[in-house]
Amino acid sequence: MVSTISQSHFVKQTSFSVEYAPAHITKWRSERTGLQVTYIDQPSPVVNGYFAVATEISDNSGCPHTLEHLIFMGSKKFPYKGLLDNLGNRFFSSTNAWTAVDQTVYTLTTAGWEGFKTLLPIYLDHLFNPTLTDEACLTEVYHIDGSGKEKGVVFSEMQGIESQSWFISFLKMQQTLYAKDSGYSSETGGLMSELRHLTNDQIKEFHKSMYRPDNLCVVITGSVDESELLRIMEDFDNELSPLPSVPNKRPFVDSKHDFPLTETIINEVEFPDKDESMGELLIAWIGPTADETVLNVALDMVGSFFTDSAISLFNKHLVEIENPMATEIDYSTDDYIRTGLNFTVSGIPTDRLYEVDLKIKELIKTQTDPKTLDLDYLKQILNQQKLKFIFTTEKSPSTFSNIAISEFIYGKTDGSDLSKWCKDLREYEILEGWTADQWCTLIKTYFVENKSATILGRPSARLNTLQKRENKELLKSIREKYGKDGLKELTDNLEKAQEINDTPIPDSILTQFGKPDPSKISFIETNSYKSGSNNIETDYIKENSFDKLLKKDCPENFPMFFHLEDFKSQFTTINLVMSSTKADPALLRYMSILEEIFSFPIKLPSGEYIPYEEVISKINDDLIEYQLDNGFDSQFLELINVKVKFETKNYNKAIEWLLYVLKYSVIEQSRIKIIIEKIINSLPDKKRNGELMMYSSQYRTLFNDSTLRKAQDCLNTEEFYKDLLQKINDGSFHEIEQDLNNLKNQLFNLNNFKIFVVGNSSSLSTPISSWTEFANDFKDNNKYVLEPFEKMPRSFQFKSDIGVKCSEDAFIVTTPATESTHLISSTPIPTDYLDKDIFKIALASEFLTAVEGPFWRGIRGVGLAYGASIRRNIETGYLNFSIYRGADAEQAWLTGKKIIDDYSNGTLKFDTVSIENAVAAIVNELANGESNNYDSANCKISDNLFKGRGPNYGTLFLKELNMLTADDLVYTTKKYFQPLFDAKHSVLFTCLPPAKAESFQKFLVDQGYKATIEEINADIEHDCESCNSDEGESDEESEEESGEESGEESDEESDEESDDDAMVADK
Repeated sequence: MVSTISQSHFVKQTSFSVEYAPAHITKWRSERTGLQVTYIDQPSPVVNGYFAVATEISDNSGCPHTLEHLIFMGSKKFPYKGLLDNLGNRFFSSTNAWTAVDQTVYTLTTAGWEGFKTLLPIYLDHLFNPTLTDEACLTEVYHIDGSGKEKGVVFSEMQGIESQSWFISFLKMQQTLYAKDSGYSSETGGLMSELRHLTNDQIKEFHKSMYRPDNLCVVITGSVDESELLRIMEDFDNELSPLPSVPNKRPFVDSKHDFPLTETIINEVEFPDKDESMGELLIAWIGPTADETVLNVALDMVGSFFTDSAISLFNKHLVEIENPMATEIDYSTDDYIRTGLNFTVSGIPTDRLYEVDLKIKELIKTQTDPKTLDLDYLKQILNQQKLKFIFTTEKSPSTFSNIAISEFIYGKTDGSDLSKWCKDLREYEILEGWTADQWCTLIKTYFVENKSATILGRPSARLNTLQKRENKELLKSIREKYGKDGLKELTDNLEKAQEINDTPIPDSILTQFGKPDPSKISFIETNSYKSGSNNIETDYIKENSFDKLLKKDCPENFPMFFHLEDFKSQFTTINLVMSSTKADPALLRYMSILEEIFSFPIKLPSGEYIPYEEVISKINDDLIEYQLDNGFDSQFLELINVKVKFETKNYNKAIEWLLYVLKYSVIEQSRIKIIIEKIINSLPDKKRNGELMMYSSQYRTLFNDSTLRKAQDCLNTEEFYKDLLQKINDGSFHEIEQDLNNLKNQLFNLNNFKIFVVGNSSSLSTPISSWTEFANDFKDNNKYVLEPFEKMPRSFQFKSDIGVKCSEDAFIVTTPATESTHLISSTPIPTDYLDKDIFKIALASEFLTAVEGPFWRGIRGVGLAYGASIRRNIETGYLNFSIYRGADAEQAWLTGKKIIDDYSNGTLKFDTVSIENAVAAIVNELANGESNNYDSANCKISDNLFKGRGPNYGTLFLKELNMLTADDLVYTTKKYFQPLFDAKHSVLFTCLPPAKAESFQKFLVDQGYKATIEEINADIEHDCESCNSDEGESDEESEEESGEESGEESDEESDEESDDDAMVADK
């Protein structure tokens, strides 16, 4: 839609269609204020807004990050904390933000244009005219509470990450690679030592200098009314100050630039951890300028060439070897004015850190000689990465929005770089013609002659002990400094600030804008078809040309189940889904090995042997992505899924690879030994993840040995894999070989295969008969009997005795590397997706855990935890209350309990406006779950087949929600939510620092739980100590845990229901 707005200050700088994706991009710039607008027109029911500010600072004060938080505390027109979020909930929207080294970006995600256009000017008003009160600064940034503990939402975030290995290494890299006064060397999140002294006046000054109209770009994606968008922006632009006569300085662009190092530097840093066996390293260079797009794409290809697969240069020499020197190597870039080039290596035996640094540099040097460069593999990488890029842009406009943000910060002011960076695939076309000499020159220029900074990350038990002691001493000194009266005064000041911040938003303000109509949201529709032994009746299309082709193409009594989703695309994905219950439960522990099956050698019936290196190389010619994992679409974790993605023209080749890999892969000792060694060496890094360890405790406890959740748990299988390695060393590999072949035979058979073809299905000429050879090779003497979907395994069917009882047990896991507390409490709920109570649980959860809802204000808002939520997981049959990166877990748990009790007994009321907002928020979640063709197709498969809740579930869901009343929510909190905090009806799991274990154990015992402590260490057996009384006290005083910024919670719970999950916001 072309704008015809007269006398507009917004001048169109560029407008073009993207040649390789369904997108049209237009950019305007206001001649009056310099405000920029970029619109990426790509069909979707979801409209995304990214409001980008280029933020430059040369210190570690944290002004960019703290300001990001304070923006959401109200504007001068709307001086209410949480107004954006409350309105957002009402208008099918969610807000968020992130702060990076060179940018702060505020996001608005809305189901439909109607809600987005209402919120847009209100959001922009918050950016340009925030209240920035001292009270908001006190609660959000830093304060000391009445017990002498340091808190504040931002402070807790940084407290939670400052001692983590990645943070320490990355900060040291920034300080090594960039000048001291460079914005790129700063920690924009704010170091704790700086946050303690940061003032609100400093933040206000930073806002004044950076949040200018000419330093902000509004990037919008989705389906919008372009003329309305320009009219809204024009009206808002008229309220802003015009450009000054002397142009403002552009952050970074007009600053002193950093150039590559003049000498190679190697620095060593320590991070606290009891386990000193495994370290990591980071090697970084400063590369070409942002506008040298051919060079930047070429360097991305070289990075993938070095690290992308098991046969890539680095992996072949450091990872895929006996006694691996590392477990994982990644390449990444920092997209600054000059691109930062980074290799991150993890799982390095500590005594080999320097050796790995030297080895990587030696390997890079070998690639400066055209005689040793594998040009064919490099060209394969180029083609595969190009196809991945096309697929990503076809699926989602997020790639274009990221480019638009970078173009705003670093591109030419006339907007011409946007077309250069987005319109076509010119860079790939140029690189397809590069010779070996050109590639070698590139590698020599940027990775050999260009000087690097290496950061060696070494775990330190001494530092771990020192940090604990310093934390105790700090707490003691604060209490001594303020004394009883001083702490009382701090408490009073904090309570006054919280009272001012939490001034209620009048309902009249929330309702004055009306409500959007959900019927105006244009959801994506894909076409469903069936074939083979699929006898399910759902919304399959019948008797059109493609359905007739399917019937004609399907051999009689064909022993395979097919479901096909069709939409316009260059690509197709095959999901071959299996039940894990066909395997002997004792063999399921081998699944982490079987997940590597695409890197096994193959022996064909003809006798031809294909070594694993050649397998990977040939697969990469034909497929874009391939994996064996559990679950479908990040749900249903008792299923096993072999997933391959490819250009649709390679359909037959994809089927052939599935046959070769599943039927003819070879269990070879040297390959299996390397995989086992990688699994074992990756454990120390996993044990540093407190949240992962909490979920490990939950899975090992609530489920029995027949479930994949337990069978694939890293701690549950630790001794198993060490025993396997010992068997190999003792000459008993044949036992492992037999087990793996048995596992393959039990899982990989026609009775256990269900095929889902998603993508451009209708373009296939032989969609079913192409599987004939596959079916014939898998045929055996057994009768073909397809297992119905109702018998597909679900996690709740595999509960342990403790999981069934779900009463009184609490499990505390301690790991030295964590500074934060993670907690999850579980209680039973129905497992039928259409149970009426599920709808009530969904609405009550959304009401209580919404941004700026009761949990948000009561727990996060006062600094008790970075996030708290209640989520239903129908697959496991549990309702879960979780504390995410707790700063005061005891008080967070008690506060959550009090909130639930107060709503249950009527002290607090479920008000009508908030109930309406909760329903609207669920609409937004539903739309986000189906924001593109691929997600919409997978959602249909989940609803119609795996969940059995029908093709019109979304309509049914909203109908049921709109019928619910406050009384229904009171019923729900009493029946399901109160048991979460009742030891007689729940099981609790938590991971926290060792020094806090005994005090938290005593707290849980006081709540009625029987608490067990498990200490996680890498080099010793797990210690387990059960205590059912409050005998004994810790010899260490409890330290304060902290929260950390995060846009998402652990993917360990990825199969929880998305349409009522309360996301942990970044802001």
